[in-house]
Amino acid sequence: MVQFTRADTGMSGLPTEEAVADRRAGSPIPNRVRNAIVIVLGEFCGTFMFLLLSFIGAQTALVTNNPTNSTAPLEPFSLMYIAASFGTALAVNVWIFYRVSGGMFNPAVTLGLVLVGAVPPLHALAIIPTQLVAAIAAAGVTDGLIPGPLLVTNSLGNGTSIAQGVFLEMFLTAQLVLTVYFLAVEKHRSTHLAPVGIGISVFIAHICLTNWTGTSINPARSLGPSVIAGFHGYDWIYYLGPFMGSFLAFGCYKIFKVLEYQTANPGQDDDDLERGSKHHFFGHHEKEPISHSQTDTS
Repeated sequence: MVQFTRADTGMSGLPTEEAVADRRAGSPIPNRVRNAIVIVLGEFCGTFMFLLLSFIGAQTALVTNNPTNSTAPLEPFSLMYIAASFGTALAVNVWIFYRVSGGMFNPAVTLGLVLVGAVPPLHALAIIPTQLVAAIAAAGVTDGLIPGPLLVTNSLGNGTSIAQGVFLEMFLTAQLVLTVYFLAVEKHRSTHLAPVGIGISVFIAHICLTNWTGTSINPARSLGPSVIAGFHGYDWIYYLGPFMGSFLAFGCYKIFKVLEYQTANPGQDDDDLERGSKHHFFGHHEKEPISHSQTDTS
């Protein structure tokens, strides 16, 4: 473990950037290798904790929903319980690990970040298998800790067809990836609150999908319980649908970027990056770009 002296720390008590750089220069592990190890460990720990908490919450709701029929449609309270378990577990673990690995915990989100250049493809080749292994581990631990059979596998319900399941998963995954794009990838004054928005997106997805597809929107989330409890004949929809959603979100995001969306409704973060030199029309009212060189002469 790297030790810092008092001379290495600033007024906050934390190591200064110069001190950290000096220690790294003398480290026997190259920066690139060390960073890759940190990212992989962060994704494993974050994915494991997110899914462990989510699976335990969902298992609790399913066991108490209808004790005599585990396949019965979910009661509203049980549905909210499951949605809250996944949404809050994701929010807190993204908040913990986003400084470490980016807090993806989802191969579909990782693919979405690769498409916009936020994650190098070679990193993704290490991150995605790590997420899958962590999901299997989380499902196995849940199965070992909670009495009874594991009930959190994804399955179609209430007459949902395979085609419907694919597209439901696609659209709700696209919603999640767009949330990541606009709250985390795009930097603004509320970026630090991105984990809350991402958690809410997952919460809403579970409210909408759970009675129909079981809600995957995450291939790792689907694979883990299936490895432990058994596969259906249509498990592929929980991999294809979310990855289709990543491409759909990327296409939508790319269109907005090409059209320079930030100039359509500028000043939302009160910065000049959005204002530029363009006029803003909203309805029939024109807004002139604000110049900081102007002073109030009244």
